[in-house]
Amino acid sequence: MEQHNIIRTSVSRETFEETDALIQNNRLQLENYLDQLLWWNKRVNLVSRDVPRETIWEHIRHSLIISHLDIFKNEDLIIDTGTGGGLPGIPLAITHPEKHFVLNDLVTKKCLAMKQIAQKLQLQNIGIIDGSIEELQHDDECLLISKHAFKISDIIRMSYHLTWKKMILYKGLEFEKEIKDIPQQLTINCMDLSQNSDFYQGKSIVIIDRP
Repeated sequence: MEQHNIIRTSVSRETFEETDALIQNNRLQLENYLDQLLWWNKRVNLVSRDVPRETIWEHIRHSLIISHLDIFKNEDLIIDTGTGGGLPGIPLAITHPEKHFVLNDLVTKKCLAMKQIAQKLQLQNIGIIDGSIEELQHDDECLLISKHAFKISDIIRMSYHLTWKKMILYKGLEFEKEIKDIPQQLTINCMDLSQNSDFYQGKSIVIIDRP
């Protein structure tokens, strides 16, 4: 087994400031999404039932950090698998109407809730597909993203039939156990978010080149 190439960097304060500006420019629509998410969460378990509104705002902010990465800017199709309550896909779709997003989750009830939310928000750039990522059929080149839904080894195996060149995963800083059984050498850029606030302690953005 070859040793993986892991590059560790930190996300700058400027990136968080740019993310906050993006939120302010789309505040009303993001507030509407949050209202819908909390309404549906009483009926379908989309996020933790006791999580306060302020914490969900941090998850929205967390979702939008990748907006400033070149690999996100340069891709037209983004597949968000394990989307749950629409994070990170819906905030990204709200703030980037020029891109197309496919939201995927194994749980049909969650996908039905996401369809209703997208319709309520009048989002025209989202498709929602339930079922395993292993069964998702899409021939176009894409960027694959996921927020705390899969082990790295699992998502690489389950999505290998899709035509992604890179994937972006929202992970903790300590993810090495998730890649130890992958035989192909991976090139991974781990972007540390910890310097911003307590919410981001131990969190990172992990970018993986296709092995």
